[in-house]
Amino acid sequence: MVSRHSVTLSALLLTLSGCATIVGGGSAQPVAIRSTPTTANFIVTSSSGLQMAQGTTPQTIRLARKNEYQVEFTAPGFQPQKVVLSRGTNGWIWGNLLVGWIVGFAVDFATGSAYKLEPALVEITLVGSRTASGEEQTSAVVRMLDGKGRVISKAEVPLIPEQVTQ
Repeated sequence: MVSRHSVTLSALLLTLSGCATIVGGGSAQPVAIRSTPTTANFIVTSSSGLQMAQGTTPQTIRLARKNEYQVEFTAPGFQPQKVVLSRGTNGWIWGNLLVGWIVGFAVDFATGSAYKLEPALVEITLVGSRTASGEEQTSAVVRMLDGKGRVISKAEVPLIPEQVTQ
């Protein structure tokens, strides 16, 4: 039999935590990192300059929601390209108006659960193109997608091969 104290304690704990913390994914979020061709290297750096992750595409990593990040892609022979992950508002924080109130909001903002990282899918595509003079030029097509896979923005940036000096 469930004691009266257990029910009271459970109700108290529910009101002392935030909706975004419980239902909205918590303090960390998965972010998919992809490139075409695959096997580009990436480094994720926080807004404070700390390296948070690195690897080879494709990969899904978990990042704390309370920071903003920069993802740098590198491929042999090409100039590095960077994409920014910005912080948006996690819609689940508004559940605190029904349950949790000020304490719920405080918990969500303190843990970072009140935020979401955008885009949730970072994808860069290296493509070859020709200049007006006929020279081959490679550029990166950077598409930023939201959590549902919809394109937020798209840009084509020319890549300049690195010059190796000895």
